[in-house]
Amino acid sequence: MALLEEARESFEAGAPSRSLALLPGSRVLPRLLRPERDLLEAEALRAMGFFRRAEALYGRLLRSAGKGDPAFRIEAALGSAAGLRSVGHVALAAQRLSAARAEARRAGLRGYAGRLSLEETLVDRAAGRYGIAIRRLKPAVRAALAARDWGGAAYLLWAVGGAERFRGNLKDSQAAFERSRRLARRAGDAVGEGYALFGLGGVTRILGRLRDSERWYARAGKAFQGTDDLFARAYAACGRANALRQLGRLGEAERLYRRSRKLYASLEDEADLGYVDWGLGEIHFRRGDLTRALPRFALAARAFRRHGEARGLSLALLSMARVRHSQGRTAMGETLFRQACALARKAGLHTYLESFT
Repeated sequence: MALLEEARESFEAGAPSRSLALLPGSRVLPRLLRPERDLLEAEALRAMGFFRRAEALYGRLLRSAGKGDPAFRIEAALGSAAGLRSVGHVALAAQRLSAARAEARRAGLRGYAGRLSLEETLVDRAAGRYGIAIRRLKPAVRAALAARDWGGAAYLLWAVGGAERFRGNLKDSQAAFERSRRLARRAGDAVGEGYALFGLGGVTRILGRLRDSERWYARAGKAFQGTDDLFARAYAACGRANALRQLGRLGEAERLYRRSRKLYASLEDEADLGYVDWGLGEIHFRRGDLTRALPRFALAARAFRRHGEARGLSLALLSMARVRHSQGRTAMGETLFRQACALARKAGLHTYLESFT
């Protein structure tokens, strides 16, 4: 009992790895406390970026919860949905939220309405329904600002910035990320500021401001260095590698891609490993090593297909088209290019127009 409480306190203090180390085994706890213990483990794993392992626990809890505490099932569903959308499994995330909303309605738990609505909006964003997500996010931003909830507003603006970027509204995206960063700093939210830095690194790269992008990603990397957020550390390394690659600093970029790959592999994050493999393929291509570039792009494409990652798959197909053209197989290159454009347009993306990706 004491260890379980200490583990919970460590998690709430932002130390999920310590929380996991403190957690007692299920068998030493009374049966009634085992679901609470497993939910805490799932939350800690998700906070570190172990989305697959977390989802295995969430799924087991939701299957075994039966007619128990409805609030417990809603909490598990919210955590599950957040992890699932982070790795692109938006259909199952939506199912989790639909079941949780019905549960809350039956139990009269109106206090969950706001969290459920926000998570549904973030699933829309992850699914590429950017216009819908932005229309729902902007009133939430205004409400958070009116309540002087600077941290909440910063998070919402981060979500707006990402949606605007993928819609191609790059100036609006940058403005949202800049405001998110200012509010996160006002709230003393170092994690929120770190994610705003990620957003600024991404949008300035697409805008061709490569030195700015590299600096933003470097600052984000320092913000998360030494933290338990392995996903953020991997993301920072990959994002900075993208900027360095565009700047022609290929050796530095390759080292960061490999660092990112090691972290993503530890998290079993196949979709994001696809972006690392695509980046490594681009380095081989820049060096004129087509025989090494093409297998990397193909590896990335397989990962993106398995996870329904439209933007990544479009990027991989575009890169494969360039390789095939460089090999003199122009007809095959044209076919791959058309497939990439059709896929991006269907997803409401503009990937085929990006020069600084």
